[in-house]
Amino acid sequence: MDIRFLTTFLEVAETRHFGRAAENLYLTQSAVSARIKLLEEYFNTALFIRNRNSIQITPAGEKLIPYAQELSNTLSKARKLLAQEECQHISCASTQNAFLLCFSNWLPNLLTHFNSVSFQHEIATVEQITRQLHEHSIDVALTTSQVKSDDIDSTLLFEVLLCMYHSNSSHGEPGIEIHDINIEWSPSINDKLGKLHPELRKAKLRTSSIDVALTMADAEACRLILPIKSHAFLDTNLRRVLASFAPSQLTQEVKIPVYLNQLKNQKNRGVEDVIAYMQLKVG
Repeated sequence: MDIRFLTTFLEVAETRHFGRAAENLYLTQSAVSARIKLLEEYFNTALFIRNRNSIQITPAGEKLIPYAQELSNTLSKARKLLAQEECQHISCASTQNAFLLCFSNWLPNLLTHFNSVSFQHEIATVEQITRQLHEHSIDVALTTSQVKSDDIDSTLLFEVLLCMYHSNSSHGEPGIEIHDINIEWSPSINDKLGKLHPELRKAKLRTSSIDVALTMADAEACRLILPIKSHAFLDTNLRRVLASFAPSQLTQEVKIPVYLNQLKNQKNRGVEDVIAYMQLKVG
């Protein structure tokens, strides 16, 4: 059985509301309902009585509460104990663009510097990262937008200045049609860029992925806004790709932020050391 099912059960038992439990766990209400249904099927009994405007816990549900709490507490203690082992396991995540902006350049250094640590990394959305941090399934994450949660420290690591580029295929041929590509960084940043470059509002392609934009720019005559290739933490491969594009102008100090995210009151010494290392690289 997935321990998260019991955590979800305890949250519903506490709030007596599927919607509030979903908000507290950073899940959809349908996901909470599905977990409770699977738990009821596992125990072959109803745990809640679902009325039109309220939820009541059944006698069977009341009996399950202390066992669910004990199991959850036991696994939490086991997690802390294993975190003290000499060979630690640290789980990292990043949004796709945060990975290209720096993490892919940092990860080899982390593997070399922390030779007694086993790392896991995955690409995820901000919403997934927020949920996984709360569930303790990841320890640290990098994003290009701030994570909004009272339980998460979302600290600005650095910012990358943006620049307008032309793909090489947009030069040298008179009358060639040049397409604009609009990379959707965040609502606030794209609003600034839209005021500076109104043509982006009618872009031929909109995408949230740097990779997709570069693939298009390699095949078509395009203009697009990307990080300056001289930035210290920019992924080496991305800097090499940008070298094949012609920079035309900076975007008047519009920058892409990179945030480091972790749960508040982090007690894992290994995670603290990795975070300190990242901050030292920036400093």
